[in-house]
Amino acid sequence: MPARSGRRRFGRVRKLPSGRWQARYPGPDGRDRAAPSTFATKTDAARFLAAVEVDMGRGVWLDPLRSGVTLREYSQAWLAERTVRGRRLAVRTRETYQHSLDRWVLPTLGSLPLDRITPAAVRRWHAETSAATGPTATRQAYALLHAVLATAVADDALPRNPCRITGAGQARSDERPLLDLDQVQHLSANMPENLRGFVELAFWAHLRLGELLALRIGDIDMDDGTVTVQRQVVETNAGPVESPPKAGSQRVVHLPPQGVSALAAHLKTRSPALPTARLFVRRDGRALRAHHVHAAWSTSRRAAGLPDVHLHDLRHAGLTLAAQSGATLAEVMRRAGHSSSRAAMIYQHAAEQRDAEVAACLGQLAAGTTPNRTGT
Repeated sequence: MPARSGRRRFGRVRKLPSGRWQARYPGPDGRDRAAPSTFATKTDAARFLAAVEVDMGRGVWLDPLRSGVTLREYSQAWLAERTVRGRRLAVRTRETYQHSLDRWVLPTLGSLPLDRITPAAVRRWHAETSAATGPTATRQAYALLHAVLATAVADDALPRNPCRITGAGQARSDERPLLDLDQVQHLSANMPENLRGFVELAFWAHLRLGELLALRIGDIDMDDGTVTVQRQVVETNAGPVESPPKAGSQRVVHLPPQGVSALAAHLKTRSPALPTARLFVRRDGRALRAHHVHAAWSTSRRAAGLPDVHLHDLRHAGLTLAAQSGATLAEVMRRAGHSSSRAAMIYQHAAEQRDAEVAACLGQLAAGTTPNRTGT
């Protein structure tokens, strides 16, 4: 039996005792919503429902249950609920986000309801923030605002993300200097004896600062020449906190003979200790923290004539050397503890430069000239 042509497809209307008409409809989550006001006629109520249905189909419907929510309220809920690959935000990441919100975003935009944050308002805020602080803080604040409002779009609290400034949230880091092996060894030699192995392991095993600080003696297998990365130390407002490493960063890294030798030399500087003891400690045996390493590194790089070199450049140089040795992108990702190829591609740029040199040599050979040999 065919359906009656007058049956409503979306939502429903009913007449109230006052004589006015009320419209209600289900949201995408199945929860009922009521129109923000009643209507004088049934036809007006039906027109409202038709408009809502069209907006939902176009993806521009705004959830009335979220109307009036300010950016301050929404961002705090976002921080509390945010996950990355199923994991809650790390303590330090959450603190960094909160600082960026409190310092740069919320003072200007925090009191605005979400639907009052327009592209023009974002552009004004971005210009004011750029004038008040440096490019890194501005980029981080913009990227965070974009992420928060992207979730608001997914929650149907906004029809579109008002953060539309091209490239404003993308990092534009200058090309870092590429250390060679002699420079690495010079930097290591200028470190205190208890931290020379720290520099060598940052280079040969490509470990991050927090991963190095968290290493325990039991994480080292001298027979197999491996280092197991299964935790990191993060500096927080409450002090150092040990936690799992970045998502996808737990790994076993095989060391070349030079790395094994450097590790053996470091172990000779240490008193016998349990496998659970930290691999790197201060000279007096107390806990080593990030600021101790940075202070020693600052002295070492000046003594080596490399005052602008960062500690992270050791990891960059080691991974680039791995790429030059013929490691595939997947192999570089595994050694680095990267979960995306985008980050690992950074460390293959020098290998590509070397490939260009090889191509030039091939061209010279084909032309009958003798190439200038710059390597073995």
